[in-house]
Amino acid sequence: MLFRSFFRPFLIFITLCLWGNALSAPKLLHDENRILSASQCHYLEKLAQELEQKTGFSMAVVLLDNNSGKRVFSPEDNELLLYTSLKQQQHLVKLGKNVEAVITTKTIERLQQEFLFPEYRMARYDKGTLQLAYHLAKELVAKKGNSLTTSPPEFEEDASLNAAGWVFVIIIFSLLFLALYKRVRRTQAVTTSSRFSFGRFGRRSRP
Repeated sequence: MLFRSFFRPFLIFITLCLWGNALSAPKLLHDENRILSASQCHYLEKLAQELEQKTGFSMAVVLLDNNSGKRVFSPEDNELLLYTSLKQQQHLVKLGKNVEAVITTKTIERLQQEFLFPEYRMARYDKGTLQLAYHLAKELVAKKGNSLTTSPPEFEEDASLNAAGWVFVIIIFSLLFLALYKRVRRTQAVTTSSRFSFGRFGRRSRP
């Protein structure tokens, strides 16, 4: 009886804690569909560390597949929050009040138009997210009179895809060339055989 009276409030407390954590902004990354690879997460962590060291601003990234409105992520005073809900097609940059004093809405809109939206239209969510995060961090660091040492994000997946595409094209052309070559050789062989047969048996011998 004593166990039950203790266990029930304990479960309620744990549930409320987990629910509260789900609504609060993440430390760095909340990626429902694992859009970012392990190496991309490491890059984002490195970028966020340099941003915080040089500006005092932290960065958080939320990538949701579907948000029905139950979860609300809000940035802290010194936080830059990149928020995306794919199903609702929502792409927002939320700023804490201290970050708002450094970067303008016009600059954010320009960076989204240049680096986020073109990639998202092509369903390259990882590329769009990382590029926007990099250029926002670069802008904030510059506003503080410093420069960003972290390199722009690289996307080896695109390079490997292009290489694979070229290999595929080369293989297809090689097969077509081989088929055409065999056809020409076969045609030449038939023509030569016909000429030879006509030369021996095409004419009737005179008596």
